[in-house]
Amino acid sequence: MSVGKTIPIPHGFAKITSLADLQNCDAWSRAFRNKCKDHRYYEIVEETLQGFEHHYLVVEDSSNHVRAVQPMFFVRQNLVEGVPGKVRSAVDVIRKIFPRFLTMRVLMVGCAAGTGDLGACDEKDETWVANALLASLRTYALQNKASLIVLKDFPAKYRSALETFVLSGYARIPSMPMTRLSLDYENWDEYFRTLSKATRKDLRRKFRKAERGAKIEMKVVSEIAPFVDEIYPLYLAVHERSPLKFETLTKDYFRAIAQRMPERARFFIWRQSGKIVAFSFCLVCGDAIYDECIESAKLRAEAASGLRIGAARPLCAAHQRSA
Repeated sequence: MSVGKTIPIPHGFAKITSLADLQNCDAWSRAFRNKCKDHRYYEIVEETLQGFEHHYLVVEDSSNHVRAVQPMFFVRQNLVEGVPGKVRSAVDVIRKIFPRFLTMRVLMVGCAAGTGDLGACDEKDETWVANALLASLRTYALQNKASLIVLKDFPAKYRSALETFVLSGYARIPSMPMTRLSLDYENWDEYFRTLSKATRKDLRRKFRKAERGAKIEMKVVSEIAPFVDEIYPLYLAVHERSPLKFETLTKDYFRAIAQRMPERARFFIWRQSGKIVAFSFCLVCGDAIYDECIESAKLRAEAASGLRIGAARPLCAAHQRSA
């Protein structure tokens, strides 16, 4: 890898560096200080997840002022990910001899486990940073034999700043959309009253069915280490059932999030008959709570419905505490 290599750009230069070199760089923490996934999260992802080659682009202007630190990574993308049936089986057989068959080396900008953010030290510089990335990424990709450049899962709020990529021939492809629920309610009952009559009736029916089963209890914790051996099989079971996979989270990932980002990490744990049957990992940032993943065992339909719907109650409570 071309770590330490400098790439000239208009009105400055971009330097490829490693995470170790960023430990003495003040701009590293400043670049993501207002983001939910700050610099600590990127460090955790590099240290605990496998399958990625992480690098960082330190962008400086002509006055040697650091304007941005942009995380990026190389990954060998499976071109038949999600393809079912005989085609996938045939490819798997060939890969026993040629492991890289129908794969592509890709340079991705952003985060390997979550949405991407521009690493501008000043949000007013986002357009300048986007132009600097456009001027440097192609060169770096060619130097490292990457066949494709992807800006991974950048939210729509960056659309204006990243328009320079579209104008230069890049294609904008929609990814899985985020959903949003405003929690402008004093409590669960107030939120419940905003729902339609038919929805309230349906929810009451599901709650009654759930109550006839074994009681489901919920607990919210910031430290997950005592429970990680119980929750991790739930995560793996859901992950392995998915036809589309990218990153695989690890026990160390969950532990590190809890240990190094305790003010933001929240783990919702549901038990039935004393056994953990579901958990949700969330990040709290300002007045918002982001649900990063929710995993559950196979419950009876009525119990599962009650669990999913009941999840809104602690979110309302969490919003009240943060107000």
